Amino acid sequence: MNETLIRQRFNQAAAHKLNFAAVRLPDSSEVHFLYSATQPQLLKVELLAAGGPQFICSPYSAGNLGYILNADTYYVNEKLVMGSALDEPMEEHSFVFEQQAHNFFADQSFYENYVQQGVATIQKNKLDKIVAARCEAVTLPKTFDAAKFFTQLTESYPHACVYFFYLHELGSWCGATPEKLLTVEKGVLQTVALAGTLAVDSTAEWTDKEHDEQNMTEFFIEESFRELKLTGFRKTEVETIDAGAIKHLRSTISWKPKPDVLKQKFSKLLGALNPTPAVCGLPQFESSIFISKNENLERRFYSGFIGLLKPNETHLYVNLRCMELGADTALLYAGAGITEDSNPKAEWEETKRKMETLGALL
Repeated sequence: MNETLIRQRFNQAAAHKLNFAAVRLPDSSEVHFLYSATQPQLLKVELLAAGGPQFICSPYSAGNLGYILNADTYYVNEKLVMGSALDEPMEEHSFVFEQQAHNFFADQSFYENYVQQGVATIQKNKLDKIVAARCEAVTLPKTFDAAKFFTQLTESYPHACVYFFYLHELGSWCGATPEKLLTVEKGVLQTVALAGTLAVDSTAEWTDKEHDEQNMTEFFIEESFRELKLTGFRKTEVETIDAGAIKHLRSTISWKPKPDVLKQKFSKLLGALNPTPAVCGLPQFESSIFISKNENLERRFYSGFIGLLKPNETHLYVNLRCMELGADTALLYAGAGITEDSNPKAEWEETKRKMETLGALL
């Protein structure tokens, strides 16, 4: 994607002080740019049958609710698709990132103890899996350029959903996430079971720990479909996929119902799947309680979901490999899946590798 064009689009949003989102879907050359003078509202996310496109960002554990940005002006690459063309600023403008609210920064000792607590709880047969998350503050380079950074993300991670948003009162985030939450195209709904992490250049085989995580995630999705009485879904074989410097196990679940059934069940399925086992754990409710009592982290939009809604087309992704932008710092977020076989030091190292997805580009 042309950095000059991306810079132009970012510059227009900053100059006009608009709410703004940019989204590049996986394996696509198109970047969607959405602008709005209206503040997003927290609403139930539903399939869009008509109207303009929407950008969605949902905080962690918000079920089927999300902040919905309705575009006043919408470009895809060079093309103005909807609304009035924005004036070209005569000067370069930059987004003014607000300083983030305080968050909890777990050091290695705290994090490893947290993981050990999780392992002990799982070994007592109280939980099957927990996802232990943390965040780390890094100083932004004085030359940090949001448009350039977004361009680098699109070039470095072609198979990820890459996004940036600048929303008044909600903050600024960007990321390159590999995990599809729910997509709908041509009447077919898809989700994925994503689990396990290894360095992309590792020659190690997947262990029982990673395969168990994958099986648990897949079973959770299948049970969510069954509880909603959704039949006829199909799943692929498990495959290994690359996500930057790391790789995961993944299988894809597809479902093609009648249009009226899809419209009726979409929000219920979204609420059932979110938060996924990849960011919360299993059982869903019990693991979320453990996290709220022990993690101390305000996850905010990390491990929620982001995405793009258009008429008869939906693209929602779990917000992984992401960072929150502040006045002079960025907060990098990551988590690791904890099972009874987890090694606390190895899980700490896993979060470091995941943070490098964005951190290496800074």
